[in-house]
Amino acid sequence: MAYVKRENSYWVFSRELKDSNILEGEDKRPYIITPLGTKLKRVLITGKITYKNSDDKMVKITVMDYIGSFYLTGFKTGFSSEIAEEMDKFNVNDTVVVMGKSSSFKNDEGIFYFSINPEMIRQISELERFFWGIRTAYVSKRKIYAITEAHKDENATEETLVKLGYTEDEAADAIRSKKYYKDYDYASYLNTISSINYETPEESNAEETVNNGSTVTLNLDSFVLDYIKNNDFGPGCKYDDIVIAASNAGINRDKLDEILNVLGSNGDIYEVSLKRYKAL
Repeated sequence: MAYVKRENSYWVFSRELKDSNILEGEDKRPYIITPLGTKLKRVLITGKITYKNSDDKMVKITVMDYIGSFYLTGFKTGFSSEIAEEMDKFNVNDTVVVMGKSSSFKNDEGIFYFSINPEMIRQISELERFFWGIRTAYVSKRKIYAITEAHKDENATEETLVKLGYTEDEAADAIRSKKYYKDYDYASYLNTISSINYETPEESNAEETVNNGSTVTLNLDSFVLDYIKNNDFGPGCKYDDIVIAASNAGINRDKLDEILNVLGSNGDIYEVSLKRYKAL
């Protein structure tokens, strides 16, 4: 029996999806090519529910992230009826995470409208929403930086960008963006996500560890910040070294990336070059 690989779920802000106007593929649900070059069919988003309407046929929900809104639709008949019933359990002001497939509609004026057909929806804490926002901003900024490099050289290729330190995915997205969105205002988008006023939830990020039989509290942000300060010998502290130190302290890589994003957003550190950090 052959298995079809499931499409990745991409972390994107609502504006990246809203500003899209390129579809690729001939099937009923083509890929959406966003201004940042993201080629997607599925997304993972978070936000607050600001609107809900439910009738006998469907549930419609609006979820607002930090800079705009996503529109969710669940049908109460057919194979998606279970997720529609799940959507119906939520109310305005609930904070949720949603994973789902994107669908598009183009009107007579050529304007695209996008909605999300959820596959999963659940309530989350403000802390979880906060980390989604920080990470999504980080991913978006990296893509914009790669796109900027691609526009500096008319002959730039994916290999050119990889040599500069970008990942293969970032390089592919940058070249794709350059091809389809030559006149897009990347500076405006960068300013928008850079000006987001994240409010850090009043939840402790301290974790308990056991040391010689006694319980101690490790503040993860302080641990990472202190390590960068104490292990920067000029060009910046190497990411790989931070990973090793964090692992020895029981912090996995995903958690470490979240902490680095938070420290950067708060102005405690900055990325002096790719994969090298300095404390301020």
